[in-house]
Amino acid sequence: MQTKRKLLNSQEAADYLGFSLSYFRKMMMRRVIPMYKPSGKICFFDPDDLDAYLKSVRISSQDEIDAEAARYLANKKPI
Repeated sequence: MQTKRKLLNSQEAADYLGFSLSYFRKMMMRRVIPMYKPSGKICFFDPDDLDAYLKSVRISSQDEIDAEAARYLANKKPI
């Protein structure tokens, strides 16, 4: 029985995120993406870390911004 490898190489990780390999390598050099380097040269990536990276850059919708503004104004004390 074969065990499926959980970690991805650079090309697989770039494909997973939908980035070109050259852009993904730039992100690696800037240390934006968490990685593992067991041999000191070849990098591996955990899909859970890649998902966390994608979810860390969330931008609120206009409806969420409007609701937050309404809550802020409702709780603001008059001068």
